[in-house]
Amino acid sequence: MMSPSRHVPLDGPADRSAVFEPFRPRPVSALGLVEVRGWRWKLYGISAEGSRPRDALVAEAKRIAGRVMPTAGRGAAGRGPTHYGVGWLTVHEGAAGDYVLVDWWSDQDIVQHRLYGAPRGQGPLRRGWPPGAACCVFEMAVAWHERQAWVRHVLAQAAAPDLDGYLADQLEGQV
Repeated sequence: MMSPSRHVPLDGPADRSAVFEPFRPRPVSALGLVEVRGWRWKLYGISAEGSRPRDALVAEAKRIAGRVMPTAGRGAAGRGPTHYGVGWLTVHEGAAGDYVLVDWWSDQDIVQHRLYGAPRGQGPLRRGWPPGAACCVFEMAVAWHERQAWVRHVLAQAAAPDLDGYLADQLEGQV
């Protein structure tokens, strides 16, 4: 995910090679499962520079998840969205910034999403940085895998959803 920058129209005579860098796949590492405040998380790492993000950034993702998540289960007094206590954390050491994406399932087929970021190596991570961003093409690959896994293990097996199967279904490789 790139930091906010200037607008460059692509319908004019601009030199497009000066706008885009050649695409280079990045590794996605399944960093295991973590449990935080009764939630079970798949933990993913993406790095623009190496095979996985820095350990300090991974630790920060776990702290953020513990700070922002409600107790697993239905909302207060039975109101609010249903949370299943499962989701995924994506830790991305990008070219221009450090990012943590906190995503979890609610109300059967809804993804709740929080983005935290800061210019690379210049933490602390802030919610909603950069403004208006949701995810980049690399993080989107993780989200797509999670969608497919949720359908396969939970929605397609509505009579007996397999949350353990969902949690075991993790993405690893180049995206």
